[in-house]
Amino acid sequence: MTEYGNPVTYGLKWLYLLLIVCLLMSPVFYVMYISFNENGFGARHYVFTLDWYKVIFTDRQMLTALSWTMKLSIATMLITIPLSLLAAKYYKTTRHKVLTVFLLLSPLFVSSDIMGSALLVFFKNLNGVFTFVGDKYSILWLQSWFELGFTTALIGLIIYTIPYAFIVILITMGRYRQQQTEAARACGATGWQAFTDIEFPQIRPGVFSACAFTIILAFNEYTRTNLLKGGFDTFTTVLVSEMLNTGMSEQSYAMSSLVSFIAIAIIGTIIIVTLLKSDSIAQRERVKAEPGSNES
Repeated sequence: MTEYGNPVTYGLKWLYLLLIVCLLMSPVFYVMYISFNENGFGARHYVFTLDWYKVIFTDRQMLTALSWTMKLSIATMLITIPLSLLAAKYYKTTRHKVLTVFLLLSPLFVSSDIMGSALLVFFKNLNGVFTFVGDKYSILWLQSWFELGFTTALIGLIIYTIPYAFIVILITMGRYRQQQTEAARACGATGWQAFTDIEFPQIRPGVFSACAFTIILAFNEYTRTNLLKGGFDTFTTVLVSEMLNTGMSEQSYAMSSLVSFIAIAIIGTIIIVTLLKSDSIAQRERVKAEPGSNES
């Protein structure tokens, strides 16, 4: 017997989890499988090759779309994570927890096409108002504030990703005790020092996980981005356009697989590091709890 109970049952639970993950990831694995085939999708004979991964770096349209997508993803992460962290901290202190959670999670209750269409109409009307005021009073810098483009797509992605980042950070903050902050403040620390020195080191895995999760969500989002992006292409819109019109090219499969490899590596690294750190912390706690331990 171990601290986790019956080792056979524990192993079966892990096996069940791995099977679920493999089932969910099977379409991604199939795309990866195709990306290494010299003859492409639907070919009778499979010939392994890495040539399609070399070709993707010569596809200017795909590389440009990928750069726009990365800019959107990083900008979304830089804005979403601080907002989600502030929201999680507010949730821990407010008496209106149900209302707070409802407001923050409400974007999840609206389908992507309805939310994207609503934002599209909103931005078009808002831009009309700003343009009218700018023309009427000769305030040129007011014009075109909310034309469809990077800013409108960014706002749509922030609205989309905040609920997910909030949940991830809030779960991590569940083990943090507010009394630690109060003790630090009683010892003379400022609010910022108490956060950076006491609270953040304990919730850091959740914050970093939320960062990776937000980037992946923003990177893979299609509907809202397609409706709000204006005149530039993103990675998902190029892939969907190819699939619906001409069919995905072999380098498109390779690019999709490369992005999937990177995402899996990032998420896997975060999970492994978090598990190792959690195990290390648990071992130190057990040592401290043992009778006769000299550690304070």
